[in-house]
Parts: sequence; structure tokens; C-alpha cells
Amino acid sequence: MEMNVPTKSELYHLKIQAAMREYNFGDSLKYLGLKEDGKHWYLIDNLHVVSSDQLTEFEVHDGK
Repeated sequence: MEMNVPTKSELYHLKIQAAMREYNFGDSLKYLGLKEDGKHWYLIDNLHVVSSDQLTEFEVHDGK
């Protein structure tokens, strides 16, 4: 049986998706989907379009 090891980009995508399920990001973070290039794309603050492999850190703050 061959083991399918996720890439760093895929791991960030999974981490972001888990956070999006747990917290309400409103319009500050939107998932745009998996594109033809095989990357997961996000829209941040309705300004920045980034792929999960462009992210180096991801933290959730409660805003207080």
C-alpha cells in the first residue's frame, strides 16, 4: 500500500479550512477553490488573493 503524504501547502490548506469551520471570519477570509494549477486559493480582506503555498504562518485571534 502506497502512503499519500500531504505537502506543506496542503497541510496549510487543511489548517485554514479547520479554522474557517471553527471561527467566523466574515469577509476577512474566503476560500476561492482549487484552481487548475492544483493550488488552493484564498481571498484575504477582499484585497489579496493568495495560494496556500504562499502562506508562511496562520494564527487565529479573537480580536479582543
